[in-house]
Amino acid sequence: MSVFTFNGYAHPEDEVGIKMDNRVIEDAHKKPLIRVMRWTIVGAIRSDGSSGAMQTRIQAMEDNYGDGDKNYGDATFTANGHTHTMPNSTSFSGVRVASFGWMTGPWKMHTELSNRRAFYIVLQAEYRFSNEIISYREEVQQIGTGGPKWRFMPSLTGAPVGQILQAATPVKYIQRGILVKRTATPAIPTALFPNSVIHHDETRLTQHAPQSITTNGSGQVEEVYALEWIYVAEAVSSISLGTFNIPTL
Repeated sequence: MSVFTFNGYAHPEDEVGIKMDNRVIEDAHKKPLIRVMRWTIVGAIRSDGSSGAMQTRIQAMEDNYGDGDKNYGDATFTANGHTHTMPNSTSFSGVRVASFGWMTGPWKMHTELSNRRAFYIVLQAEYRFSNEIISYREEVQQIGTGGPKWRFMPSLTGAPVGQILQAATPVKYIQRGILVKRTATPAIPTALFPNSVIHHDETRLTQHAPQSITTNGSGQVEEVYALEWIYVAEAVSSISLGTFNIPTL
């Protein structure tokens, strides 16, 4: 004996068969980020031949699975004392109807719409793993070495002549990075240079609104926050850099 229920709507015993798929999507660091559960349900409404009873069941199916604004809820499948569940409240996306429709079954004697009506349903939900760090990149670009600055100077009658304009030049550093977290805006990272050589007027911090926004049927859910940073420093010679802001995964 098996019973399938979705969003409080219970199908009669042994009315459906279900294929259950689970797929894991990894983040940039090869850690599990998203688990996608997908149930494909195939079954047939059966009646005693009464057209009224058949139409009532068809309408009930349309009401429960055909309205895209209402089809969120828990899904359970129980067979021989064992239960599989697809919970709505702990999902990111909500357990929703990805596809629903009617089909013709391989019945003899043309019984489709007489005492049975075949249907299919696809339910899908997305669940997020608890890891907080989704993506991180950081780099430091060095411009110049502190050596002399020279240019070719034009000559009226001959080839251009190289001429030193400065015996020494400053060394410039640009630190760039981005950190993406699942549930909160990342903290502002530290610069890799001494405070005395930073061009504070050129520091750039960019906070992004949540990039993943949806509803699970009970409210709006917002995740995936990013922070970008740029620090600019300049010194008369090469400087020792601090440690990169590598997050703990």
